[in-house]
Amino acid sequence: MKKRVLMYCQHVLGMGHLVRSLEIVRALKDWDVTFLNGGDLCPGMGFPPQTEVINLPPIKSESDFKTILAAEKGQDLEAIKRIRARRIQAEFARIQPDVFLIEMFPFGRKHFAYELVPVLEQIRLKKMPTAVVCSLRDILVNNKRNQAQHNERAITLMNRYFDLLLVHSDPRLQTLDETFPQVRELRCDIRYTGFVSQAVPQPLEAPSDRQASDQPMILVSIGGGRVGYELVECALQASAQLRASLPHRMMILTGPYMPEEQFQQLQQSAEGQEQVVIQRYTSDFLSYLQQASLSVSMAGYNTCMNLMATGSRAVVLPFTGGGNTEQTIRAEKLAQLGVVGLLSPSQLRPDYLAERMIQALQTPPPTQTLSLDQDGAMKTATCLQELVARKTPQSDNMVPESFSLPNGNHRTPWQMELRENLALIQAEGKDVHIFFRDDDIDEDEESLIRLLDLFLAHGTPLNLAVIPDLLTEATVKRLHRRELWIPESLGLIQHGWRHVNHEQEGRKCEFGINRSLADKFNDIARGKSRLEEAFGPRFYPAFTPPWNRCTQDTFGVLDELGFVVFSKDRGKEPVQGHRFQEISTTLDLYRWKDGATLKSSDEIVPTLISQLWELDTIGILLHHKVMDVTALTFLDQLLNELRHCPQVRFHTFKTLMQQLEATDSVSRAYSL
Repeated sequence: MKKRVLMYCQHVLGMGHLVRSLEIVRALKDWDVTFLNGGDLCPGMGFPPQTEVINLPPIKSESDFKTILAAEKGQDLEAIKRIRARRIQAEFARIQPDVFLIEMFPFGRKHFAYELVPVLEQIRLKKMPTAVVCSLRDILVNNKRNQAQHNERAITLMNRYFDLLLVHSDPRLQTLDETFPQVRELRCDIRYTGFVSQAVPQPLEAPSDRQASDQPMILVSIGGGRVGYELVECALQASAQLRASLPHRMMILTGPYMPEEQFQQLQQSAEGQEQVVIQRYTSDFLSYLQQASLSVSMAGYNTCMNLMATGSRAVVLPFTGGGNTEQTIRAEKLAQLGVVGLLSPSQLRPDYLAERMIQALQTPPPTQTLSLDQDGAMKTATCLQELVARKTPQSDNMVPESFSLPNGNHRTPWQMELRENLALIQAEGKDVHIFFRDDDIDEDEESLIRLLDLFLAHGTPLNLAVIPDLLTEATVKRLHRRELWIPESLGLIQHGWRHVNHEQEGRKCEFGINRSLADKFNDIARGKSRLEEAFGPRFYPAFTPPWNRCTQDTFGVLDELGFVVFSKDRGKEPVQGHRFQEISTTLDLYRWKDGATLKSSDEIVPTLISQLWELDTIGILLHHKVMDVTALTFLDQLLNELRHCPQVRFHTFKTLMQQLEATDSVSRAYSL
């Protein structure tokens, strides 16, 4: 029986990641391969027939890589992200792969942690036998403003989840530590596979549209085409200058992703230049390249591998957008070996490029002094076979024996009832907004870690009500790390000051009638300052009073200090008439008379179903300090049902306020 591999590839700007991944897929002949494609699929780029390709709703990036966008204009990015996350988890559950092969992440693609980390955490908590592998190119981008933080996140995620790192490079030319100095901090196995290169067609056949000619043919290409227009435009102008003195033919491949406006502009500029042919894409690129007298291109991974494989003369212009140095590093090393001629952006002028073309055409084709390993695809397949044969995970999958999630499909009657109601809600198109609030965050304790892990495994945001005066530095560091893994996944809010009862009789209260207004103001103000200092912009000005109660005059303090949300347990009447908005919990999983007791599913689920139908906003109150394995297992099952319903939206207080402000539906949360 063939082993199963689930491969994830997300290309956001060019085609390089997709092309390299496709070559690896072709080498996995002895595997059942399912390929998760996260970007635009290029027409004409075929997969082996035995490969199952799952095309997720595509997401792309701007050239600075700072933001991601829906590939189609007008699409809701957040809706697409929810669809993608559910699909990936569903495909993983269906396939149950022996290997989960992830391209680039966590060394890049941080914007996609929201859909990858939950699957990885499920593997960890459920102690699945799936081996997790990172497929990584030769050079990493190393110019981020927060590079140290980025590298720390990569190390933490690699050590927590991954069994093997495959570096698609020949270490004689490029080692990982040159662009990732902390490589020694990685605890997983690291293998260099050699470069992943497309096989040159043998015997060589000319493309059908190629006419025999004694004139040199110059091939101009820019990969996917989202960047590089300036190079193509300059090459076209240089060709016009050379037409009389150096008769030649020029084929320009703009890439399938070049904007239509730019493509049409090139077509207009080429009118009257019979020596120039412009097209978007060809599946015969290697054949053209081997027959070309000269290649003019950028310096992406696959283009450079193709140049080395064919021995073609080449002039390259590295992509430097957003301060990116990856292509520059690669191009400079290949230039030192005599494989390519190097252009800089300041040299990109038609007259200078024409001169460089003439020089390159007068130079003999390069002969490599170093025979580099370009068998990376086949060696990747070998490494994966060896990994599954060992069956000894290398990653730091240390899960407390007292806590692991059940790995099965059995559903209880309450789960079936909840699922049926969620299906009806979906059919009606009713949107439901849910937030979870966990109180009494202070120490970095095992019960808190377990709750964080559970929400991480479901990709669900969690609001944490933090006690400022009891907050430990260890807790601050842990919450900082967690927020780095999936940004905006934690809502960090204020829970009083010290969680101390100041009442001499009656119900407990930190901000009650026995305290002066000045004392209340001072405690809340210094608590807010402490959390702002600890968490910076990650702190959100929402306030939860200890024991879910406070006096009326406390509301004025919250207004004066700039709080935007007040959250307690829901009362009969909403708190109104203030600058903040009350967003209180509607369902507590525990009963508190005579101590904390977890409510039965027969009590929780009917209440939740009623609220799903009658409320737009539901708040579920958690208490990590008293939650045992039974409570966590129930919560895991509950989250599993809720997150599979497309109409359910999970929130931090920040995103919930954005939603409520957009829909002006706050008052409907109290319509019972």
